[in-house]
Amino acid sequence: MDNPISKLNRFTTLPILLDMLERKKLTLLNPRLWEDKNDSEIILEYKSRKGIENLFALCFSHDDETIHHWKTYSNGPSGCVIEFDAKKLFAILDEIPGLKHGKIIYKKIDDVSSKKKIELDDVPFTKRWPYRCEEEYRIIYETNEKMDFYEIEFPLSVIRKVTISQQMPEQIYNTIKKHLKGTAKDPDKRISRSTLYENQRWISGFKKM
Repeated sequence: MDNPISKLNRFTTLPILLDMLERKKLTLLNPRLWEDKNDSEIILEYKSRKGIENLFALCFSHDDETIHHWKTYSNGPSGCVIEFDAKKLFAILDEIPGLKHGKIIYKKIDDVSSKKKIELDDVPFTKRWPYRCEEEYRIIYETNEKMDFYEIEFPLSVIRKVTISQQMPEQIYNTIKKHLKGTAKDPDKRISRSTLYENQRWISGFKKM
């Protein structure tokens, strides 16, 4: 699959990260659990029209981090972001029958009128215009088997780096970093602390003006 995306960011929390590193699996869940009903309801409608028994999904961002990503998906001291090598991950995804993945297309309400039909297969990759800042990339898995979730195995080499929330106190971060290095057998450069809320290079640049 030819895809120009170079990275995929998964904004999440420390418990999810620890589970992912330990078991080396990505977990896709039922969209019915999503808070955004604009999103979950149209996917359930898609599932019904396709006659699919089960559908599971996992969402990433394919662009740079923003305050919105941190506040919405990784808020608080346990927040983190996992950066995946997109090319390596796509190579795994493309080998799984029943799995689809792609960028989300953002539409305005007028774009979904009866006169502007959206193809059924595009529905799981369509979202409302106000969410366009998310730059979302989505994986979905369709199956007629009865299951509560779906998991994808992957090697840790697919993970480029892990960034921990700057809201985590530094002394706790140092402990967590040491633990993560042991769990993932990663060098220092792949585990870091975010500077989004306080970046000294940004601040000092203004002080030197």
